Amino acid sequence: MSEKNNNIFHTEIGDGVYQLSSKTDGLSLEPGKPNRNSYLIIGESTALLFDLALEEFYLCTYAHKFANKDMNIALSHAHIDHIYNIENVTKIMMHPDDAPLLMKGTIFQPPLKKLPEFTYLNDGDVIDLGNRKIDVIHIPGHTDGSILLFDRKTGFLFSGDTVTRRLLYGMHSFVPIEAFCYKLEDLKKLNITNIYSAHDRCALPFEHIDYMISLLKRFSKSEGRILDFPFFEKAEFFSDGNENEISYFDFTVVKR
Repeated sequence: MSEKNNNIFHTEIGDGVYQLSSKTDGLSLEPGKPNRNSYLIIGESTALLFDLALEEFYLCTYAHKFANKDMNIALSHAHIDHIYNIENVTKIMMHPDDAPLLMKGTIFQPPLKKLPEFTYLNDGDVIDLGNRKIDVIHIPGHTDGSILLFDRKTGFLFSGDTVTRRLLYGMHSFVPIEAFCYKLEDLKKLNITNIYSAHDRCALPFEHIDYMISLLKRFSKSEGRILDFPFFEKAEFFSDGNENEISYFDFTVVKR
């Protein structure tokens, strides 16, 4: 790959697991402003790229060359910032409830002109990469078809935009906060060592799940700051902590 097309860098975060990031967002791995990250998980027989979260058109080429074996691509969800250059992809793995975002579009993103072939992932499915099994967990809230992946080998939870330091909520079917928190509680049954979200390079600790749940319950009983929000009338914003520290969470609820 030429130096001109070398804006992607990778960080080994575990045995056969790599975080792929863009130099455009800087090189820091510390908590701070949001950035963009995809994840490459390599098994003995195949590899899996989780999210097309980098704008660089050669992301898939970079990941495939690095993995040096057959590679599938899965989406945590189908928002526009997770499907960059998807028109160049022939096959995609995703939850069926987010397929309409690609086929029909929504208020803030147009439908795809060229659709890939879909392989649907549902809650409880297991992706076998060869001596490496990945559990699929469906938690609607950020989108109807948001999924998380749990790598049994490392104990890593790849959480997309669901377990995160910044949660955007209510743009699609509205899931009651109590139901969302119940699904988060269920994650605590897993032997999670680290949590990696799409818009932070830092690993979140297992305790971040309880932190999120407690704040969501508190926020749901209070009033946040009202903001103008693109494509929607308003949004309500809540936050806790310092963005430059791990213990930070903000929550934006779109008002229809």
